[in-house]
Amino acid sequence: MKKRFIWSIILLFFFFQAEATHIVGGQLFITENKDSYYNYNIGLTMYFDALNGNPGAEDPAVVIYVFRKRDNAAVGWLEAPKIERKSVTYANPLCGISTLQTYQITYSSTLRLNPTDFADPQGYYMVWDRCCRNGTITNIKNPGDAGSLFYLEFPPLFKNNANFKNSSPLFPTINGDYACVNSPFFFDFGGKDADGDSLVYSLITPMQGYSDKTNPSIPARGSSAYPRLDWIDGITVDNVIPGPDPLKVNRATGMLTVTPGSVGLYVFAVQVDEYRKGTKIGTVTRDFQLKVVDCPKMDPPKLLYKPKGKTAWYNENEIITVKKDDPNCFEVIVTDPTINQMIRVNGLVVNNSKNYFTILPAEFRTTIANDTLKFEVCLEDCFVTYDNRPIRIDLIAEDESCPFPLTDTLSIYIKRESAGNNAPKVTTSLAADYVHVTAGVPVTFTVFGKDPDKDKLALSGRGRDFNMTDLGMAFAATSGTENVQQNFTWTPPCQAKKGDTLTVDFKLEDMRCEGNPMPVSRPVYFIIDESPNNPPAVKTSLDIPEITYMIGGPEAILFDVIGTDPDTNRISLVAAGRGFDLSALGMIFEGKTGVKSVTSPYSWSPECTLLAGEAEQTFLVDFITLDKSCAAASDTTTVKIILKDNEEQPFPEFPNVITPNADSKNDCFVFQELPDDKCDDQFKDVTIYNRWGKQVFYSNVRPNDWCPTDISGGYYYYLIQYTKRSYKGGLTILK
Repeated sequence: MKKRFIWSIILLFFFFQAEATHIVGGQLFITENKDSYYNYNIGLTMYFDALNGNPGAEDPAVVIYVFRKRDNAAVGWLEAPKIERKSVTYANPLCGISTLQTYQITYSSTLRLNPTDFADPQGYYMVWDRCCRNGTITNIKNPGDAGSLFYLEFPPLFKNNANFKNSSPLFPTINGDYACVNSPFFFDFGGKDADGDSLVYSLITPMQGYSDKTNPSIPARGSSAYPRLDWIDGITVDNVIPGPDPLKVNRATGMLTVTPGSVGLYVFAVQVDEYRKGTKIGTVTRDFQLKVVDCPKMDPPKLLYKPKGKTAWYNENEIITVKKDDPNCFEVIVTDPTINQMIRVNGLVVNNSKNYFTILPAEFRTTIANDTLKFEVCLEDCFVTYDNRPIRIDLIAEDESCPFPLTDTLSIYIKRESAGNNAPKVTTSLAADYVHVTAGVPVTFTVFGKDPDKDKLALSGRGRDFNMTDLGMAFAATSGTENVQQNFTWTPPCQAKKGDTLTVDFKLEDMRCEGNPMPVSRPVYFIIDESPNNPPAVKTSLDIPEITYMIGGPEAILFDVIGTDPDTNRISLVAAGRGFDLSALGMIFEGKTGVKSVTSPYSWSPECTLLAGEAEQTFLVDFITLDKSCAAASDTTTVKIILKDNEEQPFPEFPNVITPNADSKNDCFVFQELPDDKCDDQFKDVTIYNRWGKQVFYSNVRPNDWCPTDISGGYYYYLIQYTKRSYKGGLTILK
């Protein structure tokens, strides 16, 4: 029983059994639809032979199968309908040949994938298995019976307890061009990655799969090693297209290069591996085929330049100097051996962002063999050079050769004097260009720029052989007209070593010619000095660093802790118990930070449990202040806290007679002199009874006194109880 994905759309399964020799190449894809309920798009781009293929084999939909990579277990399948078909064009549309016509067909379906359903760490892969390939392929055995298996690996969609977002690489439409025997051919097979992942390209033997002529569209099977095509004798992956320069792929760009040695139709495959942060997360295989034909011999155009006053043609190692009063234009010649050939000339400046020159005219047609055509290169006012740096112009001439235009490039190096633009000036608020700095101590100054011509200015800074941001230097690039300024701030890091010198170049650019600015710069040298540091100090508000506290005392232990630093460093103040955690014992102290001085209160209300059955316990608390300078220092003061239990006190002698007659003399039975509590012997209650045993007074809290104004005279009994002992006696009340 086949598994299906848990998707929100109903998928139907079709088998397409038309047998054909039609498949030119293609690749699978899976792309993320950001912020969409249908969060993924899965499909296939296929190239179909429009001349040799059976039209009945152009499937209205394809079925793509997905497997778990760890054990090749089937996860599900997807039917993707055909959404587009278009003809593949040539790089030069005039170069089409009757034996080569290709369709690009795209199949795609948008669906919802639950990331947690695809969380296996080893990831997944999808395949499309279909027969058959083009029957006229030259470099494999039995091409008409060979199937095509397109393969794509993708990472888990849920990783490290979070959704892992990823799209497979996207590839532009392939041009349906052909190569010529014994002529260099270039084919851009590279793609782009929407996630910014790195792509690595390599040639592989194309996969064949398990479909065949009898079963051209069977359900795909999971496998760790799919069958590969059988090369004909003499062909390997190293010479898929043999010749003077066999087929190669640039590992970084995907550019294919080949100089084929014989005509034919050659199939090949490129594996594209996807890396993120150095880890491979995906793979896709791309199949295609290249037709090699015997082309007429074509010769490229030729560019020639003879500098003014010279008898020889220009040598690209020369530098041409154009003075202020020299003509702005010079003449260049282009020749081509072919009659009635269109030649186009383009140009660009290599080391400026704008060209600041024109080519007139820029297009020619030859009328005779080796026709000699002339054009002018005219320099604009902003084509000027600074700091003895020549500007390089690349002139490129191309013709109408097939399958690609043939070209010639002429590089001319020119130095041209400036006319009428004065240089700007950059200064600083420093007394000199050398600044002595200390690790941990901030340094600040201002950089100024001024232009005598009131032109637009751009001010920036750059470290020599280091990145300013990496060292914490703050200097934002800024711009303005005529005048500009910006502040530089830096606190040298602690790893800055004494004796090191760092150089920052502050560059001011005159932006009258934006694509070719006039730069001036001023260096500032930072010399690292030794980092002196006065240590901080810590003290308390206590007269002496020792406290003796009797358990049960009426007040808590209270004092302040003060940390100070003679420098302007930031300091921290913390406390630590020796062998115990302060908060676990109920001590209250908040660590703080500040500059110059920090104060934090300490408080503690000890309880009997801290004595652990002993008569006395000692606790040591360290108070530490630490400064934040590069040469960090600290200070510690220790407070000794001695906890004791109260000594046992005897019961006092109570009076045996009271006279509650409101004369303020002996009116009450007084309890103030009851013994103080101890940890193991604490006041419990006091009860007074009359002579018949009736309770007339009771208190379970320590009373002050008892003044019996509302009871009759007579003889009474009292009982005073503690947790370990009691005291009783008699009392006569006289009225």
